[in-house]
Amino acid sequence: MIRPAVPQEIPLLADIWLRASCRAHDFLPAAFWESHHDAMLHEHLPAADELLVLEVEGRLIGFAALNGETLEALFIDPEVQSYGHGSRLMAEAMARHQRLTLCVYSRNVRAVSFYRRLGFQIAGERTEPLTGEAETLMVWSR
Repeated sequence: MIRPAVPQEIPLLADIWLRASCRAHDFLPAAFWESHHDAMLHEHLPAADELLVLEVEGRLIGFAALNGETLEALFIDPEVQSYGHGSRLMAEAMARHQRLTLCVYSRNVRAVSFYRRLGFQIAGERTEPLTGEAETLMVWSR
């Protein structure tokens, strides 16, 4: 079931974010992600316009955070990745919007490919200021 998150679930979502970020972005040290956990927990997730969670058999396994037309985060628990859960969350986000934009680390080839399969187009590239890593800007519209 996909539904809006409730505030009590944010610590679990921040934990999913941390574990999935370390796995998906192994080109950055785990200490980088750990140092940003509190900001994700207390600032970024609570501030999202839309915070959708995917619950399967009573367990939260992923989330999508959106601000307006921008997908800020899409993370699935690493234990259950590659079973279509990210696609389910994205289908819901795409059904709620006419257009979506996002940034993804260019070195996260798996994520770039995932979004391209969903119909996102590459709109440009920039340098992410905190890490100095290249990011791919992507856009989707109906």
